[in-house]
Parts: sequence; C-alpha cells; structure tokens
Amino acid sequence: MREFAFTVTYERGADELMDVFIDHPDLSSRTVSCHATAESMWRVDEVTGPEEALAAYDAVLAGLTRCSNLRGMGGCTLDWRYEVLEETPTSRLIYSQQSEGPGCRSIPYLVADHLGDGVLIHAEQHGNEYVWRVLAADDAALSAVYDELERHLREGLSIDFDHVERATNWSKHGVDDVGLSPKQRAALELAVEHGYYEQPRRHSLQEIAQLVDIPTSTLQYRLTSAERHVVESFIDDARFDPASTASAASQ
Repeated sequence: MREFAFTVTYERGADELMDVFIDHPDLSSRTVSCHATAESMWRVDEVTGPEEALAAYDAVLAGLTRCSNLRGMGGCTLDWRYEVLEETPTSRLIYSQQSEGPGCRSIPYLVADHLGDGVLIHAEQHGNEYVWRVLAADDAALSAVYDELERHLREGLSIDFDHVERATNWSKHGVDDVGLSPKQRAALELAVEHGYYEQPRRHSLQEIAQLVDIPTSTLQYRLTSAERHVVESFIDDARFDPASTASAASQ
C-alpha cells in the first residue's frame, strides 16, 4: 500500500467554517470514519478545542447552506444533514451526510471514483490548512484526482501535493492516530523536553510557557487535551487487549 497526501490551504474569507479554525488556532478536527459512493458521502469527525472556539464552530455549522470544508470543494448549494453524536465542553463528535452531484463533488468521492474500492481516507484541519491522506494500492495513480482538484478549487483556496511514500502511521490504536493536532503534539514534546513529567519536575508549566513565549493557560489547555487523547487511546487499546490490562495491573 502507498500513501498519498495533499494540503488545501484557505485564505481568510474563502470559507466561513474554515474561518473559525483560522480565528481559533487551538481548534482542530479529524476524521474518524469517511465513506463515499456515486450518490452520497457520509463521515464522522471529531472536533476538539476550547469552549469558546467550539461555540463559534457550532454557530457557523448550524447556519451553513453551501458546500464547505467538511462537505466538498465546489461551494455549491447541497442536500446535507448533520447530527452531533457526542458532546463535551471541549469536543464534538459529528456525523454528516451529503448528496453527491455533478456540480458539487466531495474530495472522498473524487478519490473513490478514480481509485475504486479499498481506499482509506483520513483528513485533519487546523488553522488555515486541511490535510488529506489517502491509503491506496501500490499501483494506484492519484494524478487524475490532483488534476480535477486543481481545476475545481474555488477562489481563495490553494493546494500542495506531498511526496508519495510507503504507508505509515495508519495503526488504528497507535499514538500517531490519536488525533493530536500539531499544537497538542508540540505541547507534549515541550513538556517532555523540559522535564515536566520527571520526579521532581525540572520545570513548571508556567516556566515552560515563558521559555516559548505563550500564555500559560494556552499551554495548559493544549497539554491537557493532548493527555486526554493519549489516555483515551490507551484505554481503547486495553479493551482490545485484556492481557495488557492484566499485565499493567500486576506491576
């Protein structure tokens, strides 16, 4: 299997929902599941961030009438619906479904249409970037998808294609698939680098925040949300592997 990756970058004002991510750098979204046919595309996304960012996200999502970053590239009017499956103060789990049509094709549809069955798609969005990863057969050629995406990008959007490589980090339960945003990952790395988890601690969160010149509250939020993701991933692993739970309990 091979991995294909590309990033769609949004200018402010090009997409009302993406503007929420631009205005709230700690807001991020990732696909949990994504499927497409010739008639419909449906997916589940996990959106995480501070309460005020999620409130802004909720307000824009409720008022959308046109194809946006969650639902395609064309900016056209569409038949779609969504439902919040789970909600916490700092996260949402959102199911959405849209009808596919000649004037408004989603990225998952384009990929499936050109590459056929057996393709896996993962997407993450944060800031002004929407990053897509495609897992496909070794002999798959994504050039036709790239060409079509470039032809149909609306004003204010640009696209960059990353190199093709062997499939990596697609493990269902690996830490790399926990869904950490780049800022959450960076917060964990800072905490480890400066001895926050050592006993005794070499640096406090306030000291680390001062070193990298960000508010302590911002670092605290990013680190707490990252820790939650990692712990939940570990718990999920233990459910699938009871032996690991028993081993940990005996230590």
